[in-house]
Amino acid sequence: MITAHQSIEVEVLGQRFTLRSEKSEEDVRQIAAYVNHQLQKVMVEQAGALVLRMALMAALTIADEYHTATGRLDVRL
Repeated sequence: MITAHQSIEVEVLGQRFTLRSEKSEEDVRQIAAYVNHQLQKVMVEQAGALVLRMALMAALTIADEYHTATGRLDVRL
């Protein structure tokens, strides 16, 4: 069975992105909103930090939450 990918426009930190996903539009928007929320939290905590540093800190926070929730991370080193 072939699953169709749809294009969904989202906004994170004022930047618009078009994502292609098999997930529902609502799911993709919720994921983008969650990432945006995490980035904004890091921005408050790390005032003056570079955007790349803030994005990495938010990504690490999200990965930690995922690991805590699932007990695993799928990483092949």
